[in-house]
Amino acid sequence: KEKNTFNGVEGAMNWMVLCMISATAICILPRQFHTAIVENRQEKHIRTAIWFFPLYLLIFTIFIFPIAWGGRLIFDGEKVNPEFYSILIPQHFDNTLITVLVFLGGLSSCISMIIISAITLSIMLSNNLIIPYGLLGKLKSENETQNTRSITNIRKFSIFALIIMAFVFYKYFILKISLDSVGLISFVVIAQLAPAFFGAIFWRRGSYKGAVIGLAAGLAICYFGLIIPQYYFSYNQEFKGVLRDMYNSFNFFTISYLGRIPQIFFWSILVNTGLFTIISVSTKGNYRERNFAELYVDIDKYIQNHENAFIWRGTAYISDIQNILERFLGKNKTEQALRIFNLKYNIDSKTETADSRFIKFSENLLAGRIGTASAKILIEGVTKEDKISLKEVLNILEESKENISLNKKLTEQSEELQKLSDDLRTANENLIVKDRQKDDFLDSVAHELRTPITAIRSAGEILADDDDIPFEIKQEFLNNIITESDRLSEIINDILYLDKLQHGEISLNIQQNNILDTYKKALNPILHLIQQKNIHLSEVNLLNRVIFEYDEARMIQLLQNIWGNALKFTDEQGTIQTKLFEKENQLVITIFNTGKHIPEEDLEMIFDKFYQSKNQNILKPTGSGLGLAISKKIIQAHKGSIKAENSGLGVTFTITLPDRIINEIKNEVEHL
Repeated sequence: KEKNTFNGVEGAMNWMVLCMISATAICILPRQFHTAIVENRQEKHIRTAIWFFPLYLLIFTIFIFPIAWGGRLIFDGEKVNPEFYSILIPQHFDNTLITVLVFLGGLSSCISMIIISAITLSIMLSNNLIIPYGLLGKLKSENETQNTRSITNIRKFSIFALIIMAFVFYKYFILKISLDSVGLISFVVIAQLAPAFFGAIFWRRGSYKGAVIGLAAGLAICYFGLIIPQYYFSYNQEFKGVLRDMYNSFNFFTISYLGRIPQIFFWSILVNTGLFTIISVSTKGNYRERNFAELYVDIDKYIQNHENAFIWRGTAYISDIQNILERFLGKNKTEQALRIFNLKYNIDSKTETADSRFIKFSENLLAGRIGTASAKILIEGVTKEDKISLKEVLNILEESKENISLNKKLTEQSEELQKLSDDLRTANENLIVKDRQKDDFLDSVAHELRTPITAIRSAGEILADDDDIPFEIKQEFLNNIITESDRLSEIINDILYLDKLQHGEISLNIQQNNILDTYKKALNPILHLIQQKNIHLSEVNLLNRVIFEYDEARMIQLLQNIWGNALKFTDEQGTIQTKLFEKENQLVITIFNTGKHIPEEDLEMIFDKFYQSKNQNILKPTGSGLGLAISKKIIQAHKGSIKAENSGLGVTFTITLPDRIINEIKNEVEHL
């Protein structure tokens, strides 16, 4: 059971600290940094690495875990280096084939690791040490061909030197100790960069002095706490003196439940971070340091172009920078790069002075050949930078923020104008539709007016031309004249009444009324018409009370208009059902009919006085089409609402009337 645990709290704490050490190594180890930052040219690759790299580690762990677990179970109690579990396990079971495959796989993995590490470190060594601080002067005086050859030779020498140094280190320092302990010590040492690394990314107050002092203190703790005992005392067991005393002094800071490496990691990072923070807070950086800190932390606020040019003011000539570029890139590549730059920023090719964008552009070109440090040294050698005071820097930054804010406002205004343009276009389209509807309405009204007028005129002409018409026929013609005159008067009254409703010229006579009595009064005049079409009429009363406040005459008119509309569109043997109920202190009346469904796009528009559906049949129903428009105005004058919706096999009209009695009582209570 003990073989399958973390060895209690102590083992778990050590495991957690080792995970922290590994996390810092993933971000800061030279090889990872070089791949993610130096060689990476597209930001989308970082987004891919965010999920792909942890997935790779997880898959890697899935294969490693059973090997480590099996080795622990098989070789328990024996002095066996866990690094050799993968090859010792098949040997334990006398499986020669698997042993050979493991050996070959490990050998190829080691060779590839050596190649990648040697190339990466040689580039770093040549770009950041040998070239900028040793051979940069010689390269400045040579041409492109000679410089290319020199840079290649420098990197070849760096690779050879690194491999020799690594062999010497292995031969004389780590032959007696395990590889994993060497790796962990390396991780702890490189982790000392973490406070300054992450502080520079997220903290504006971080200073150069604080970073250097914190780093130095952390490295000192690592040196005396790990490197000396690991590499020196292992070969000099009897050594005594100052170094032994300094090593023993660390016993004062011993943490009982942590191993030696986790302890040193904890204390070194604590001291490193503490000194970095305290010194950065207590000291004031110069103008350049504070300038770059502001820009580095909030880079997206101030960098607007792809070249990432920082705030810079000074004097530089394009010809001087071009000469340097030609020494390392060649004349053709340099001219091609300049043409691309001028086209991108619309710069005249005859311009003599360089701005910050061109300087940064040139540094990026050179950095690909000789590294960032050497590129900066070369470009700074032909430029003269003027110092910018902190006040000027802040003014420039503020101006940059104002420009960004202005651009944002202009963008918002442009979007608002676009929206207004779309609204105007929609309004114009609606006006065209309204105008067409108005024409259709006028045609319909003209037709409705023409029909009774024609009947009246025809009957009148017959009566005027023939004096010998029998009395019965004459009586029939006179009745037709009276009927058509009433119909004509009704149409004209509807038009005038609707106009007065719209302008608020008709006042309501609101009183307390019995809604059931009003319902019967409205239904009686049209009951015989409903019966003639054999329409099934039903009523559902769910009211708890029947007294409500409204204008009874207008309510009768409203109900008759809705029923009349239902009567037009309901076929024989159809159904009209009226339901009365209360909901949230409101009287609700729903009128359902089994007429055909209203097109969805017409549901909101059927209450428009100028509207007749384009989906109607060619043979239009009789009437002026003003009934629903009048109904809507009546219910709106009562502060209520009306709507139509398709439901089941027909259409339902829902009338909602607020209860004025309840509302007045609530208002009085709130006032008190």
